[in-house]
Amino acid sequence: MEQRGAPEFILEAFADPNSVRDVVRGILNLIFFLRFFPTVTPRTRDVLGLELSYVAEAEIETLIEQRVTTLVRQLEAERSQPHHPQHQSLGSGNGSGRGQVTVQFFDKKRPKSWFRGNDEVCWESWIIKVTVADPKTEGERAKVRKATVTTLHNTVFKIITLVNAHKDHIPPITTQDSNPFPYEISINQHKSAEGWAARMGIY
Repeated sequence: MEQRGAPEFILEAFADPNSVRDVVRGILNLIFFLRFFPTVTPRTRDVLGLELSYVAEAEIETLIEQRVTTLVRQLEAERSQPHHPQHQSLGSGNGSGRGQVTVQFFDKKRPKSWFRGNDEVCWESWIIKVTVADPKTEGERAKVRKATVTTLHNTVFKIITLVNAHKDHIPPITTQDSNPFPYEISINQHKSAEGWAARMGIY
């Protein structure tokens, strides 16, 4: 699928193992709420004290749940790997993990010749870099919780700011489909999360 020229927005998500599912799901739901153009009734869910909007559409909710489950499993597998001696402060295993979620929205282009099918061209991408930290002490847990809430607030504000500032690239709606723009959510795994936790001031 063609992606050249599509704006790409980078976001961060930071959480402990118990809250990473809710945090990533909340961010994905907000992106879809702001980029789902059919008329919907606003609904919200509480995520760490923030009321985040979501689209009450079974197809979208199911896809988000499936992708978040895949991400959480990958992060759990990474965290269970034997730790490097220089990172013993992270506890058993690596104690942390990194993953990446990419959301893409596409526009169906009409074929230039009768024998070709529709081409889907990406018009916007959102990349969520996810970091999980596994605190071992009460002090670490408090720091992780604070960093989680702060990062989520900043990310939500960034999403809303970007959506309001970047509108000219949205393609015109030329179909009567319930959702005019196909979408895709993909999961990619990354290594070496320790540097992220250090930058957060957790360890």
